[in-house]
Amino acid sequence: MGLVASQARLMMLIARKTDLEYAIQMISQRRTVLAFQAQAAANSYPQIANQLRIMDRELEIQQKNLETQHKIVQTEYDGIKKLIDKNIEKSFKTFA
Repeated sequence: MGLVASQARLMMLIARKTDLEYAIQMISQRRTVLAFQAQAAANSYPQIANQLRIMDRELEIQQKNLETQHKIVQTEYDGIKKLIDKNIEKSFKTFA
């Protein structure tokens, strides 16, 4: 893969990684709100509290899925970054 193609891929990976981090953050915030709501509803409305816990489990699964995707993107990012560094090093050795 050429330097320009590697750089374009790197930029795409950065954008994807940022999107995943944002989605993980949004899910974390939703889970926090659900935890507070479940705590408030636990005594008065046990059925609603159970539904909120179920929703939390679903969000937890989504969050773990996004974290797995994030790890994959991070691994590919590291590989592309090394490839770019090697390309740059090779180019400078050629001109030196």
